[in-house]
Amino acid sequence: MNMGRSWRATAALGLLLAPAFAHAQLYLSGDFGAASAAGPVMEGHDNDRGGVCDEFINPLFADVPGCTTPRRRGDSWMSDFGSAGGVLGGAAVGYGLGDRFSGSALGRLRLEAEYFYRSSAFNQAVGVSFGGGDSEFAANRAGEVVLTEDRVDTMAGHNVFGNLYLDFAGGGRFTPYVGIGIGVGFTEAGYGALGLLNNDPARIASATGLPNEDEVRRNLAGTVVSEQATLSDRVAGYQFLFGMDYALTEQTSFGVKGRWVGFEEFSDGGAWDRLRSHESQLRLDGSEPVAYEIKLDDVALFGVSLALKYRP
Repeated sequence: MNMGRSWRATAALGLLLAPAFAHAQLYLSGDFGAASAAGPVMEGHDNDRGGVCDEFINPLFADVPGCTTPRRRGDSWMSDFGSAGGVLGGAAVGYGLGDRFSGSALGRLRLEAEYFYRSSAFNQAVGVSFGGGDSEFAANRAGEVVLTEDRVDTMAGHNVFGNLYLDFAGGGRFTPYVGIGIGVGFTEAGYGALGLLNNDPARIASATGLPNEDEVRRNLAGTVVSEQATLSDRVAGYQFLFGMDYALTEQTSFGVKGRWVGFEEFSDGGAWDRLRSHESQLRLDGSEPVAYEIKLDDVALFGVSLALKYRP
């Protein structure tokens, strides 16, 4: 994740807004609060051929139909995670159009360039549901595979948004408002995976019928698929905002700010740390590396924070 890109984007948006500052009420703001992240659904797939096509496991792989043909998608799987708590905090520069459009409805509008950081502590490991594939890992998971789980640790993101607000006439010192925004998030998520095959060679059903069946059963029994990585992606987002400000002085106000933020699908991938207890390859010469891709949808959050505004 590149924090520099986030700050450069915020600065660029501020420069675009600068020509209007001479006719507007400039303000600076900051907020900090709590956030609740929606439980994402994880979809994964890889290009593995399976253990019977793995030269580390089966030296006679070339005699197995399909092991030397062009590769297709291997296993596909799904994991469903619960929601998570976390924190968010940000800063913004904006201006109100009250001075420029005094007496007009446009005078109740504000434009804003905002940066905010979010961190959601999922720390959840859930079982995997397979959706089919070419390898025996999915087809024979009952008995042969004793454990398959995915894990999401902390999800964090640096976000840059442009917002449009509408202020309402409040009572006395109070000013309620609503707003919308669009932007981009530079997001990271800790990802882990673990799959264990049965230690009993007799339970390795995928080797049934092979000419070297006993050898493959022994080589597959007790092997591990594992991964621990930080996935990252740049995702577009939008948000709906609402809140209430209370004027402490002519220049300073304090308030409560709420937001719901939605993002597009998050996607990243890589090579397994261990594939059937060896490197993420199918061939001894490294000619068929195995890679996976992970997608997370519903990467959304709801947050409430305390906000402070200052008008120089």
